[in-house]
Amino acid sequence: MKDVDIFLASPAITPSIRGVKDALNTHFYTPEIHNSDQYNAPDKYAPPFEIASVLLALWNSPENGIQVLLTQRADHLRNHPGQISFPGGKMDQCDDNIIQTALRETEEEVGLKAVNLNILGQLGDYFTTSGFCVSPVVAEVTKLTPMMICYDEVESAHWVPLNYLLDPKNFEFKQKVIENTHRTFFEIRYQDLHIWGVTAGIFYGLYKTLTTTP
Repeated sequence: MKDVDIFLASPAITPSIRGVKDALNTHFYTPEIHNSDQYNAPDKYAPPFEIASVLLALWNSPENGIQVLLTQRADHLRNHPGQISFPGGKMDQCDDNIIQTALRETEEEVGLKAVNLNILGQLGDYFTTSGFCVSPVVAEVTKLTPMMICYDEVESAHWVPLNYLLDPKNFEFKQKVIENTHRTFFEIRYQDLHIWGVTAGIFYGLYKTLTTTP
């Protein structure tokens, strides 16, 4: 796990909104986010995958710096119940592209409207054991409005400092046997939030994109 060891020993970064946009635009093609678990359980990552998208919504708070929106999924959901995640979901036939998927799902889940978002770019795809190809979309929140949470899908919503989530010292790399299969994943603890699996992996992918010269 040489790449993981290098990452965990890397310095923290504190990008600006402009820095995030420039990095995403510079990486015209962003490679798939490396998920070490794909090599431990290849049968769990066999195609075909369902297309999904999530939104990394960044709010530049005058008091607290850049915050990113995370949600806790409702406990009754079939996929990833109760986990900390980004707003998002499966692509619908009504969606022209994955950006529309991310925007539609975000408005449905937390009431954040597309008119108050400025798309900064996209990260590489992330493949999950639940059979999804997840495309992360990054956007700046240009106007912060009260949350309107859809409790059928989301238990709660949280703004978390981006610089905390882009500091490798706040990551742990876990190895665990699940259903007789050796599994690996990243984990982040922030206050009472347990951020792991797909969500922590996408933050790893964002860090790599922001620190890699194309």
